[in-house]
Amino acid sequence: MPLPVLAMMVCTFCIGTAESVIAGILPDIARDVGVSLTAVGLLITVYAVAVVLVGPFVTAATARLRRATLLPAMMGVFVLGNALAALAPGFGWLLAGRVVSAVVHSTLIAAFVAAARDMAPPDRRAAWGAKVTLGIGLSSVAGVPAGTLIGNAFGWRATFWALAALSLAAAALLARCAVPEAAPGATAGAAGARRPGGAGAGRLRFVLPGRMLLVAVVITLGTAGVFALYTYASPYLTESAGFGTRGVTVLLLLYGLGGIAGNTVGGRAADRFPSAAVPVTLGTAAAGLLLLALPPGSRWAVAGLFCLLGAAYFATIPALNTAIVSAAGPSSSTMALTVNNSAFCVGIALGSWLGGLLLARGQALPAVAAAGAALTAAALLLALVGTRRPKAVPAPGTPAADVATDALTDTAVTGGESSR
Repeated sequence: MPLPVLAMMVCTFCIGTAESVIAGILPDIARDVGVSLTAVGLLITVYAVAVVLVGPFVTAATARLRRATLLPAMMGVFVLGNALAALAPGFGWLLAGRVVSAVVHSTLIAAFVAAARDMAPPDRRAAWGAKVTLGIGLSSVAGVPAGTLIGNAFGWRATFWALAALSLAAAALLARCAVPEAAPGATAGAAGARRPGGAGAGRLRFVLPGRMLLVAVVITLGTAGVFALYTYASPYLTESAGFGTRGVTVLLLLYGLGGIAGNTVGGRAADRFPSAAVPVTLGTAAAGLLLLALPPGSRWAVAGLFCLLGAAYFATIPALNTAIVSAAGPSSSTMALTVNNSAFCVGIALGSWLGGLLLARGQALPAVAAAGAALTAAALLLALVGTRRPKAVPAPGTPAADVATDALTDTAVTGGESSR
């Protein structure tokens, strides 16, 4: 693995760990700062909201910065946020530290994936992008458990100090690496394009191609389907499938390991079969959820399906990364991947909310899996409908992974304007 890609993977490992590790140290924080568990839960909610709402604006504002400056600087902000959380004298400062870390989350991941794709050979772009996002998968398998163990042994502040230290080391390594700059003109489009002449000259308009927005909807629905069940995996596995507490721990680990394998295989599939990668991965995830909604024939079958679900979900990530970059056309790939990351976050929140709503209304846990299967199937149908539209003819020499995997529509959606 090239050193710059390894450095970026370590950075995404830190980012993924920071996003989710709160769940493991939540009770300790509540006791130490003197607030309720519900209040501490805001550290997760506010982080996610900041990622979704602020991320695209940060990407747009920094679109013209060189990556050699942008990536280490953004990692510096991320380190600062974790250090602020570690030093926080009260809950307000802790919340502020989380927000500081969150505002660079989407831009960093998007820029890392875009840089890795630019470094890769033409037929390996999705696979190299998947190497970077592998850090997020590894964070759920190793980062969050390690952060929880550190917090339990040395206090929750030690978890944030460890994150800050590892992030600083990764940023230092990244600063020493030669990361390619974006191609000339690649910061236009979705990142903002100047109006030519007239009263609006010198102003920016944000343009999001309709095809890209449709891929974002596919991402949101597919992710929501998986997380409707995954959020409540522990009660599903104990109450519906009959596993004990230790069995749940093992199965969650298998889900993560399946995710690592799926991320790798999905990256290669997105390079070799770009038009089939999205339907196949979404279809597999939908089938897995549907089978988990049926009465379990055996615990071994449930274990296999749960591992398959992890592999299928993580395989969708490089496939959808490729789809949204292709759908963005001449727009900034970094902005497209920022929208992509926001869509995943919205999907996680939507799926968790839907699963909780069904359970609150007295539905059984298998019904949550069925609802998840319906959402993921809707994402699959939407992707298939998009591919039925006429496709643009690629320019000679265009890599297969960069040809639009779904010719959805070329309509542009124009948002608000801002000055530069």
